[in-house]
Amino acid sequence: MLPDLSPHLHTKECNMLIEFLQRCLDEKPIGKMFGKCSYWDEAVWQCTKKERIWRRDNNPPYQRRIVELRNLPESYWTPALHKLKEDGFLNVGGADGGANGCRI
Repeated sequence: MLPDLSPHLHTKECNMLIEFLQRCLDEKPIGKMFGKCSYWDEAVWQCTKKERIWRRDNNPPYQRRIVELRNLPESYWTPALHKLKEDGFLNVGGADGGANGCRI
């Protein structure tokens, strides 16, 4: 089961994968019952899992979070994100994938 897929809860990369999943589900209403969109479903699941892992690893135990996660660092990318970058669908900036975000 996927978590809440609201755009404000996820990074730009995961939002792109969520958009591809929703587009696939809309274009293939019968095919989704036979696993035609399972690639994008798995990609979204992996990306949201990587986001949770990043937040867990970078969460100071007793401090207020200084950095908001806007972009997922490339070290946490899934194979689907690497493929989208190679195909030119994904544009990222900065050496760390733009993970600096905005201050709270």
